[in-house]
Order: sequence, then C-alpha cells, then structure tokens
Amino acid sequence: MGGVEKFNVLVEEMLERTGESPRYTRPEERKKDIFPPDPTIVLAKDSYGEKHYFLRFYYEGFELFTLKKENEFNRRVYIRCEGYMLGIDQHHRLEEIKRLLESLEHGVKGEVEKRFNESLADPKRWVDIGYANILGRLDEANAHNALIRESRIQRQEEREANRIAKEQAAKAKYEQAIKTAETNILNKQAVSNTSIHGKSLIMQLFREYEISIPLKTQGWIIKALRSIEFDEKRDSWSYRYFKDSSNSTVFSKYLTLLVSAIQAKHQSEDTRVEE
Repeated sequence: MGGVEKFNVLVEEMLERTGESPRYTRPEERKKDIFPPDPTIVLAKDSYGEKHYFLRFYYEGFELFTLKKENEFNRRVYIRCEGYMLGIDQHHRLEEIKRLLESLEHGVKGEVEKRFNESLADPKRWVDIGYANILGRLDEANAHNALIRESRIQRQEEREANRIAKEQAAKAKYEQAIKTAETNILNKQAVSNTSIHGKSLIMQLFREYEISIPLKTQGWIIKALRSIEFDEKRDSWSYRYFKDSSNSTVFSKYLTLLVSAIQAKHQSEDTRVEE
C-alpha cells in the first residue's frame, strides 16, 4: 500500500470515529502553528554564508550551537554574531570556550573586528572572509586578499621555474657525464666510477645500454668499483676496486659487453653521418 492509500485509510478511520475529516477541521491554521518548530533547532548561515541546521544548547549561561548533523566528540561549537554562526572551538573544550568568551572585553563582534583589522593591516596576512561577512566589509577583504593571492601565484610560478631550471641543469650534467664516459671508453681512456646525482656513473652506463646485471653485481659496482681502464699490454679492458672490497668474479664479462655496446652505437652513428 502506497503513501496516498495509507493516508486515505487514516482519513476514513477518523471519519468513522469522529464524523470529521482531519483535512478540514482546522483550515485556518498553518502547519507551524499546529506543530510548533523545535526551539533547539535553528536554521542559520555560517560566517561564510552557507545555511545549516544548528542545535542550540547552553553552557554556564552562554547560548552556543553545534551543527545538527554532527554528533561526534570533536564537533565544532558556534556562537551567534550579527546573524551569522561563528565557529570558535570544539565541543570537548567547553570550559576553554567559556573562559574565552568571558575574557572578551568588547564581546564577540569586538574580537572579530580586532582580528579583521589586524589582518587588514598586514600585507602578507590573509583576511578571513567569515569575519568580513560578519562586519559587512567583504569588499575590503577581497581587495586585500587579491593582492596576497597574486603574490602567492607569482612565488609559485618562480618556484616552478626554478624547479624546471634545476631539473634541466641536472639532466644536462647527467647527459654530459654519460657522453664524456662514452668518449673516454672509445678513446681507451680511464673512467672513474664517480657519483652523478647520487648514482654510480658506470652503473648508469649499464642502464643506458640496457645491459641486464644480477643484483649482487650491481651492488658491487655501486659500492666496490673504483674505475675502469684500458690495459695497453694486454690490449683489453680492466678495472680497479677499493682495497676494502673483494673482487668480482663476473664483472669482466659485463664490462666487455658494455664496451662492445658503446662501440657498436658510435659505429652506427658514424655510418649514418657518412651516408
């Protein structure tokens, strides 16, 4: 049975009992006169202009409010000021709220005006729009905040430009280090395993050429390898490692792969240039 059908059944039952329809017994009265609103519930705007239902309660003689939809321990407490609801603290701090309100020499509005003027006098301090609404000084607040917003946007753009410049400089430094290492290898000159942006240069060479290396050997390259160099007497590449480290049994194999990959890449590039 739908809502309308249920209502009609109730009407018929009342007609049988009283001979009168509930629809027409008090036509001159409005709903709010027959069913007065709950005095503890207030529909009002918060200081930012949003309408909410608030629950009224009293604490030590102060009329206070909380949002009707909030029931948790930390719900915010509001006080009425110039027709707006101003949030002041959390519900579990009622004693602190009481002391604050008692200490306000010029009342809540006076405190709002004091804080608003202090913010307005500071070119770097954002003015609370809620305070501006309460005081009817929204235009002043918007003009003040617009300058701060513009300054913040400018600083953000400068930070972003600096970040991009640093990234580009770091990328250029990295690319140059890789290029120099490749040139040294092509010229059979030593390459020190220096740090480039906190990473092992020679390990980065292996990654650039997509040469897969076991994790244990990667760790050895990063921590133990000192340099690679060409041995003229043996006509082959060799390497040095730090004295406090043990030798690697497989690094020579991967070093040969790296040298071959670098030579192959540059031979290919030279061929394209000649064509």
